[in-house]
Parts: sequence; C-alpha cells; structure tokens
Amino acid sequence: MRSIFLLLTLMVCSFASTLNVAAAANAAYVLEEIKSEFIKLHPDAKINITLGSSGKLVAQIKNGAPFDLFLSANIDFADVLYKDGFALNKPVIYTSGSVAILSVRGYEPSLNSLKNKDIKTIIIANPKTAPYGAATIEAFKNAGIYDEIKDKIIEANSIGDALNQTIKAGDIGFVAASALKAEQMQKYDNYAIIDSSLHTSIDQAMLILNHGQNNKLAKAFYDFILSHKAQEIFIKFGYRAIK
Repeated sequence: MRSIFLLLTLMVCSFASTLNVAAAANAAYVLEEIKSEFIKLHPDAKINITLGSSGKLVAQIKNGAPFDLFLSANIDFADVLYKDGFALNKPVIYTSGSVAILSVRGYEPSLNSLKNKDIKTIIIANPKTAPYGAATIEAFKNAGIYDEIKDKIIEANSIGDALNQTIKAGDIGFVAASALKAEQMQKYDNYAIIDSSLHTSIDQAMLILNHGQNNKLAKAFYDFILSHKAQEIFIKFGYRAIK
C-alpha cells in the first residue's frame, strides 16, 4: 500500500513544477487558451510564457535564457537552435498561420489600397526577426507593389507589437490573423486575410530545449500542443492544423 502511495506521489510531483516557454508573439492568445486546458489536466503546473519575435527569442536562448520549450513562428529559427546544439529534438511543426491586413481607420483592407496616397503608414513586423513580417514583405514583392509602398513601411519589433501599433497609430497594418479571433479583438473587424499563395507557408515549429531535459512538464506540454484538443483550439483561432 505504501509503495502505491509513493508511486502516486511521484506521478503528481513529476508535473508539480514550472515550465518556461518562449513563444512567437503571434501565438499570444491561442496559447492562453491551450494553457488553460492543459492546467485542467495538470492543476499543479505553473507555465510562464514569454512572447517575442522568433529571432529575438533565439538570441535570448543562445545567451542562456532558461527556457524549456521554444515555439517558433517558422521552421528556420527553430532549426538554427537544433543545429547549434540548443535543443533535444528536431523542429516539429505544430501549426501554420496566416497574415491579415487590418485598418481601424476605415481604409480598405487590401494590397491595392496600400498605394492610396492617403495611407501614410503601413505597419509590419520586423522581417529580419519575425517570420510574419518576412511573409508580408514577400507578399508585397510578389504582388508587384513593394517599390511603390516601401517608404510607407514602419517595422514593429514583433507581430504582437505590429498589432498594437496598427490599432494605436497606423493607417493600416499587417498582423497575425489569429490575434483577430481573440474575443477582445473581435471589434476590429475591418480586415482581410492575405492570399497565402503570395508568400511562403508560415509553418510554425517547436523544440524542447536543453534546459527542459529534466522537466517532464516540457514533454507533457509539447505532446499536448500536438494533441487533437489543442489542434482544435488552433483551428478556432484561424490557424491551419497539422496533418
């Protein structure tokens, strides 16, 4: 009887820990819901989520930031960490995202409208560190409008910052479509999804980092993100589920 009690205690304690997650800013809202569902299964778990652009998070991890799990906005940044020896596994795609064009000032949310002389500021995420920003620039170039609008472009630090700046000051902006599915964002309904054929697919990958090697919560949350339950939540927020 004592051995059974000890086993149950160990099972509970194995998840009674803290998980530190570094996540691309596009996943801010969807991760809150996924986290809530996970904690229903593991009520003693504490999950800290740090948001930012994928590139800047990679730099923090390489400089020793104690993250257990990394959720990138693309495969490339995750692959850098794996190839440089900072991760336990190869990058695994957990979802695929979309870029939306948003205007809270009444401008038509379309690529053609960007040439409108009344539009002075176009907010995007930094294309060097944020995959959603890189996809936006790629869409501009493939649509043949980049040279005409490039002087209007203002780069935000992350896709989350791009959303905030678009709402506060930008004439028009390019944001993660998933953010506009959040309940508190649904009042901002003047938006359209960018044709995905104009840019490389935004396949988002994750890794268990070396710091999470002995944290069983890292593997549990990693597996949960790939579960049917979590994938349904991604779909609810406008992402495309993994196959």
